[in-house]
Amino acid sequence: MLHVKRTGAVLDVLLFGAATVLFLASAVLRWMGSGYISGAFYLMVFGVLFFNAGALFHSLSHIYRDISFLLFLIAYNILLLGRVYFNCIYYRHKILTALEADSWENLYTAMAIVTTGLVVFTIAYYAVGLLFTKRERQMQKSRGKVDMHAYIPVLRQISKVILYVTSIPYFYVMVLRILAVMKDGYTVSFTKTVDIPGVISRLAALFVPSFAVFLGTLPSLKEMKLPLLVYGIYMVASLLTGRRNMMVTEAFMLFVYFVMRDYRRAKTKRYFTPKTVAVCIVVVIIAAYLLQVMAMKRAGKSMAGHSFISMLISFVDSQGASFRVVVQTVNIHSFFNPNVTWMYLFYPFELFAHNNRVIASLFGLQPIVEVQNEGFAKTTHNFAHVLTYKVDPQRYENGGGFGTSFIAEAYVAGGIAAVILLVILIAVLFRFMSSILTRGWAVIAFGMLAFRHLIYLPRSFAFTWITDTFSITNIVYFTALFAVSLLIVQISAKVYPLRRHEKPAVCPDKANQSLNLSEVK
Repeated sequence: MLHVKRTGAVLDVLLFGAATVLFLASAVLRWMGSGYISGAFYLMVFGVLFFNAGALFHSLSHIYRDISFLLFLIAYNILLLGRVYFNCIYYRHKILTALEADSWENLYTAMAIVTTGLVVFTIAYYAVGLLFTKRERQMQKSRGKVDMHAYIPVLRQISKVILYVTSIPYFYVMVLRILAVMKDGYTVSFTKTVDIPGVISRLAALFVPSFAVFLGTLPSLKEMKLPLLVYGIYMVASLLTGRRNMMVTEAFMLFVYFVMRDYRRAKTKRYFTPKTVAVCIVVVIIAAYLLQVMAMKRAGKSMAGHSFISMLISFVDSQGASFRVVVQTVNIHSFFNPNVTWMYLFYPFELFAHNNRVIASLFGLQPIVEVQNEGFAKTTHNFAHVLTYKVDPQRYENGGGFGTSFIAEAYVAGGIAAVILLVILIAVLFRFMSSILTRGWAVIAFGMLAFRHLIYLPRSFAFTWITDTFSITNIVYFTALFAVSLLIVQISAKVYPLRRHEKPAVCPDKANQSLNLSEVK
């Protein structure tokens, strides 16, 4: 054990030390002038690789605790840096064009912004561990133990029934979206909206929260079979809408949940053995290949001449497209109005306020209908729409787009200081996730819902995880489920009173049998 700790300490010093040296050398080259800036860029890329290796090896000894952190680190590297790695290997001779940077200065600045976010997030995650030490120890000590209130089994059954019922309108809505994509195409689906009856839309909105509540009650694996089957059908069907991120984020959520559940089991009874992990890695590689196949078919591209390896490399390259959001933000940074840039960061709250009937009626706000046209682009604070329109209006009006990233939104809103503050907040949230199963069902349910958005932050709005998770619908729904569960328990207690202080009745035959045995003795 001591040898392992010493090995880990040596690796930390070597890997993090090498990363620090490379970052400092990059800064020195950048300071020396524009003639050295390309070298400074490549040194920073190597520094990021060493830093990632250091974070990976440091967390291997705490793999159960740090699983959500490691997944975000992987997502961050693929979504924000995948294209950088790809082009540094294959297209160094035209890397500025490949990464859509107007100059080496802009490319270095964009890389520095992304690197700062990665480094600060990792350091903050390890540093705030002191705030959650007690909970993490409780996670270790509660092996196989689950503290359940009397209403939890009732809550579990209610959420399961509602999951089944609401799956019907949810799948109906999904079918409408699938048909719209099949009819008009994937790109056009961003410029047209699907008309859905209000009642069906409201019922469908309870499908995902019902599953989250069900997970929050920590059901047994036997109880989870049918709910997982229903939810799995939704995950697979979501691919037919052309959106790959829905299935991926849901799969990450379930993976983290089951890994943390496994951590509560005794070491000899855990399911996630080295063999299982190897199988998971193979499944992930195959899934990445299939997702890239889907992307190419969606874009109408031929797969001729593409090998399995080249498809995987193309997957990394395509997923890393979020880096261009940061690059394009740097390219046109001077064209943004500084008086409104802070509103890009908080757009999810604006959208929530305008589209909530109660808040909109109180303050006289008009609903926001997100459509991809010139009029919307010039009036919205949706950074994904604004950025694409400013860079390429024709592409925008044809349904294309760059998307957004929480890093880019923070940078345009408040510079590198805003990036640092935001990633520290995200680090605290991911450290909180490490011991979430020691908390109540509501915290677990909200945590699972939020995790789907948090893992996708490199390609998403900075605060969608708040507005979508803690929506009025979810809060009212969770409160109603809790109240109904308590009511059922109270009614059951009156109809079937618990007689804890009464001695259990003894069967006369058994009493006589006991008496006879004593007499024989």
